[in-house]
Amino acid sequence: MAKRYMKLLMVGSLLSLTACAQQSDVRQMHNEVKTLNHEMTKLTEQTVKLTQQNALNKRSTSGVYLLPGAKTPARLNSQIGMLGMSLQDITADANGTRATLKISGESNEPLPAFTATVEWGQIQGTTESFQEVNVQNTLVSAPASTLAPSDVLIPLNLPGITPEMLGFVRIHDIQPLTP
Repeated sequence: MAKRYMKLLMVGSLLSLTACAQQSDVRQMHNEVKTLNHEMTKLTEQTVKLTQQNALNKRSTSGVYLLPGAKTPARLNSQIGMLGMSLQDITADANGTRATLKISGESNEPLPAFTATVEWGQIQGTTESFQEVNVQNTLVSAPASTLAPSDVLIPLNLPGITPEMLGFVRIHDIQPLTP
């Protein structure tokens, strides 16, 4: 009788431990699914922004649009050659938004000193029918590069708009500076 009781007790304990282990596995799996869902949401949002950025650039007759959520460079055939451009380090600032504009030369020649017009604001509507709202602009300049291919980092101060509200940055009118 005691042996049978011990066997039942051991089987019951084993089943209890198995049930606890299964609950732990279920919790772990739930957390992993939650993490995957979060990552999928971020990727979906990035894909939408990239699709919008590509559509805007396809329709653009001058300059290049960069959408903060796209996290992908855009190319521009400018007066100083083919350039890749992207936004980096977008953060809040007391007056609005700070970001870094990265411009990469795609030729085997160093980039000359140049100026460019940078516009920023919000986009309302759809990619097919949109309106730029609260647009501001500034002139930026970059020194000549000494290396090729060249990367130029230009700090941007975008007052009057928070990172959450920033819909686009557009770079156009790139002009080489003559010595």
